[in-house]
Amino acid sequence: MKESIEIFDLVKQAVVEAELVDEVTTDDFLVTQLEWRPVVIEATRELVRLRSPDLVPGHFHWDWTRKAAQLELLAVSFIAIRCDGSLQGLMKIETVGHDCRLPEQAGKPLVYIDYLETAPWNVKSLMKALDRPTRYGGVGSRLVEAAVRRSLAEEFRGRVGLHSLPTSERFYIEACGMTPVGRDPAKQNLLWCEFTPEQAEAFLTKGAP
Repeated sequence: MKESIEIFDLVKQAVVEAELVDEVTTDDFLVTQLEWRPVVIEATRELVRLRSPDLVPGHFHWDWTRKAAQLELLAVSFIAIRCDGSLQGLMKIETVGHDCRLPEQAGKPLVYIDYLETAPWNVKSLMKALDRPTRYGGVGSRLVEAAVRRSLAEEFRGRVGLHSLPTSERFYIEACGMTPVGRDPAKQNLLWCEFTPEQAEAFLTKGAP
């Protein structure tokens, strides 16, 4: 599946067309190592030099190539965003094995976002450290939107849940409008965030920030 979507070109200050695809391949995972990792390493070194290691995203150690074996799993989907010939974001979702934790919808099925990462040149704090312009905005939001739409397709009514990395909590709670449920000792004490059907609908109505 390929779908035309819009993201924001922060350099041109204009809305541009991008492509949302769920036909991710091993080559896409290799791209993250060949194109993303050098920028990740450079940004990390610069943030450490600036004595701002707390700004280093928790996902910087991820290696997507290790997930290639999961491409054939029926309950797992990888979704990517491409723009201007480059991979701008990548997400892994699961449609079975996870339930809601909010009291009012506890035990109901949801779509679980296992991994979500935008290309490093789309992370404002990192590009500021490198004194470079951030390229695109809205990539992470568009991926979350894709997860919500998959939830609707699965008849989960838009319910989505995830364990947020510390550096992403503000994005999920404030930008997306998810509910922080609590920290999970079984998952490195990460914060569990969840969409209710009403929150999912409000997020889709609002559109990508």
